[in-house]
Amino acid sequence: MSFQKSRIKPVIFSALALLLLAICAAPCGAERPFPKPRGLVNDFANVIPREYEQKILAITGELYQKTKVPVVVVTMPDIGGAEYNDYVNRLYSTWGIGQKGVDKGVLIFVTIKERKMRIETGYGVEGILPDGLVGEIRDRYMIPYFQKNRFGEGLFYGAAAISQIIAKDAGVKLTGQLPT
Repeated sequence: MSFQKSRIKPVIFSALALLLLAICAAPCGAERPFPKPRGLVNDFANVIPREYEQKILAITGELYQKTKVPVVVVTMPDIGGAEYNDYVNRLYSTWGIGQKGVDKGVLIFVTIKERKMRIETGYGVEGILPDGLVGEIRDRYMIPYFQKNRFGEGLFYGAAAISQIIAKDAGVKLTGQLPT
């Protein structure tokens, strides 16, 4: 009986070690590095028509010029199997969106393959852009366009709505081309 127990222990230990290795290997795998930021509009998935890229840049650029609050738009073809919310949060931090110590910034992130989007807000704007309002902007101004694969329009209307809220809170008026 003791001979069988002594043979079973190494088998169980080996099986547990392999299971632990498999669990750790997936998230610890070679993750793609983040792309380098190009500015306030980063269309790595090439889904934003030039006309809408210019409109987004005009409104987010004017907001940044007047308030120093960046609203950054990012599209990606995919995120290589990474956990979505963690990826978006780490991209926000890695790119340094929002001034250090103030953390006023917004990241509007869309992936095409996963068909997901997220609006990540820094702590400095959470008071004026709470989760409920961000969800309303997403559902009302963005998702209807995304469902028709009209990403440029959805991103423009979402970025414009967010920019107007931030501008109003900062006491400035945006004069560029705003949606009607």
